[in-house]
Amino acid sequence: MALGDFAGVVPRDYSAQIIEEATQASAALTLGQRLPMGTRITELPIPKTFPKAEWINSTYVGPANSGRKPYTDIGLQPQVVTAEEVAAVIAIPDVYLEDNEINLWNFCRPRLAEAIGVAVDDAMLFGAAGATPPTFPAGGVAGAAQIVDPAGADDVVDAVNQAMGLVEADGLAVTGHAADLVVKGRLRGVRDQTGALLLGTEQAGQTARPTLYGVPIAYNPFTQLGVAAPDFITGAWQYLIIGVRQDIRFKIDPSGVILGATTAASVSGFQDNVTPMKVWARFGCAIVSPPTVRRPTGSRPFARVKLANVTGPGAPLEGESGRTAKK
Repeated sequence: MALGDFAGVVPRDYSAQIIEEATQASAALTLGQRLPMGTRITELPIPKTFPKAEWINSTYVGPANSGRKPYTDIGLQPQVVTAEEVAAVIAIPDVYLEDNEINLWNFCRPRLAEAIGVAVDDAMLFGAAGATPPTFPAGGVAGAAQIVDPAGADDVVDAVNQAMGLVEADGLAVTGHAADLVVKGRLRGVRDQTGALLLGTEQAGQTARPTLYGVPIAYNPFTQLGVAAPDFITGAWQYLIIGVRQDIRFKIDPSGVILGATTAASVSGFQDNVTPMKVWARFGCAIVSPPTVRRPTGSRPFARVKLANVTGPGAPLEGESGRTAKK
């Protein structure tokens, strides 16, 4: 097959495949509510207020026991989701293209999917400075989340429970957690007072995925690990709306040039015996604050905590197993 035959739109099976692999590399894509987008800008109708029902014989402005029904508001307001482009360019050595034993797509796909996943999490979870489109929520999920003070937690298990409690106090059920990969070491082997493992698994299609307190938890290596950046985010993830354009494209150009920050970092396909490959996609992002019975004017669907800063006497060290969760 000529190299030019690779250029153009990814076939449907490949498009679905790279989306799936990017999902595995991204906590946001794993847990968030994905919305197919047919255009660059989409408006979602979201609830504005929480309606209130009243008994007819209750105190009401109007003739007593007249049967008049009370008025309540359940208006909608638009939420704009704008698809932004995320891309990566790599240079494939020609020796791989010339070797019939090596599958070009399988060689480059995992790394490209991981790069897309990391970029998505940096922007959607953390609103990383210089790495987030201006149409995405400022600060990402972490910026919109309620905060648990690590100093007020007995141990990491208590910190997780407190974070979940903040979301539930706003009238929302926790549907999942996103955690840095090192958090797994702090929770692995933790048991409750009955001896049951706190961490479990659930079957999702053909894949068994980890759970924590009965809901899915996605472990991914976070790149945003500053002093203020959380390593654990929990919440009602259906309110992280991720618009996905199904037009992932790739292009291979054996004579292409990749311009780096310096001349030494630049690559010429013709001169350096490599073949540049470009992959790009478009995602949108919005965070909804739904009205609930607890917060009629808008709830806060996420909470976060820095488990690495939990220093209570019961805080387990990384690699410790058999830890009993404190109740």
